[in-house]
Amino acid sequence: MRTIALVFITLLLAVAGCGGKNGGDGVATAGDAGAKASASAAAPKDQKEQALRHARCMRENGVPDYPDPKFNDKGGQSIDLEGLDPAKVEKAAQACRQYEPNGGEPQKLDPQRLEQLRAYAKCMRDNGVENFPDPTDQGIQADGNTSGLDPASPSYQAADKACQKYAPPPGADGGPGLDTNG
Repeated sequence: MRTIALVFITLLLAVAGCGGKNGGDGVATAGDAGAKASASAAAPKDQKEQALRHARCMRENGVPDYPDPKFNDKGGQSIDLEGLDPAKVEKAAQACRQYEPNGGEPQKLDPQRLEQLRAYAKCMRDNGVENFPDPTDQGIQADGNTSGLDPASPSYQAADKACQKYAPPPGADGGPGLDTNG
């Protein structure tokens, strides 16, 4: 499954847009039950523990195969939710909301970061990734199943490399950064 590893909130959420192979809209967001999502804000130890506790809670509330997140050296994390039942994920996510950052409410980007993401999105389109979406005040949401976006493709990788000068740095003040490489 094609996925977009675009980052726009501090930790992974498992409630929004449960899509993928199990039905739904296929929108890859930080809470997509059918995609591999990634978050790149700095994740201090307590945030890592919170993410692990969220995963345990999901397993305890009806999603026994819910995986623990994987943490990268940039302080980001990713989780592969492909193959999980979106209805079960959504139900468990409601029970586990207290372990999500900001109580499960979307984190809004500061205006400077939003402008950086707009410049990045425009650059990606100008460099051949025609379907790359504009960000909202909550970040970038991309339909990885139907938009034709493939972060692993050579053309996407080339555009991403050319546009890094516009990408907000991971974990900088004002919110999460952008990590298009998962």
